[in-house]
Amino acid sequence: MTAPLLDVQGLGISVQGARANLVDDMSFTLHAGQTLCIVGESGCGKSLTALALMGLLASPPLAVTGGRALFAGQDLLAMPRAELRDIRGDRMAMIFQEPMSSLNPAMKIGEQIAESVRRHKHVGYEPARARALEMLERVRIPAAAQRLDEYPYQLSGGMRQRVMIAMALANDPALLIADEPTTALDVTIQAQILDLMRTLQAETGAAMIMITHDLGVVAEMADQVAVMYAGRIVESGPTEAIFDDPQHPYTIGLMSSMPSLGAHRERLVTIPGVVPQANDMPSGCRFAGRCPFRTSACDTPPPLEDFGGGHRVACVNAPLEASRQETGT
Repeated sequence: MTAPLLDVQGLGISVQGARANLVDDMSFTLHAGQTLCIVGESGCGKSLTALALMGLLASPPLAVTGGRALFAGQDLLAMPRAELRDIRGDRMAMIFQEPMSSLNPAMKIGEQIAESVRRHKHVGYEPARARALEMLERVRIPAAAQRLDEYPYQLSGGMRQRVMIAMALANDPALLIADEPTTALDVTIQAQILDLMRTLQAETGAAMIMITHDLGVVAEMADQVAVMYAGRIVESGPTEAIFDDPQHPYTIGLMSSMPSLGAHRERLVTIPGVVPQANDMPSGCRFAGRCPFRTSACDTPPPLEDFGGGHRVACVNAPLEASRQETGT
């Protein structure tokens, strides 16, 4: 197998005054053309991971405390800021969660897309504007030539998200990071955006990291899945393995809490308790306080162990089937 496009090992992120890292020992690899979905509830460190890779952490109070992130052999975490600015928006790009707060309200749509092209491709105004028009047409915005001279407030939420995708892909990046790209959209527009992203990824061959809390999106988009809880990956592996045979109690809880279509009227399963704050992190397994399978062994941080086929789980009770047979539960 070829070397991964992105190899993240041991990434740690802290905030001033906190006893524990907000993101701790984050490790994963991503190959060209693959999609990795990072999933977990709000506050687990998904967006912080993306911002760290893009060099966009608010520092202070946030800071990278360790690890490496090799992108095409270059460590993004150790790279000078000027060199990182040359890569960001060109070879790697990000689609933010809320385009209305990410787009410049005082600049026309065409100018914002063209600005990125001029910055990285060193072309004049007319070629950059032509590329902006081409990208708006590529993301299926109707009357694209007219939209070039409109402001973000004149567009719908779905169209603004398409503009963000056009801007991110304008320079044909090798890596695309999408942070909750469909959260604020209704289900019809969400399906259109996901279909668009799949199509464009297939055309460009870009690798993609998609951050989401929606397991339906994960099932539809991901080749690989990383489940995060309280700043740590608790389970990862191929999508089929995660959905067909989840092994971490937190992953099982997430899947059990998903609503389904049908005549069932039972209450949805909930996970009792709340995610621990940075100053209240337990010394062992961070999910132990909410876990129905907790034992004294959970007082030690569990390693992320491979159970075959790249399916890795950080739980002393995995595989859960064997543990339940041994305990008679």
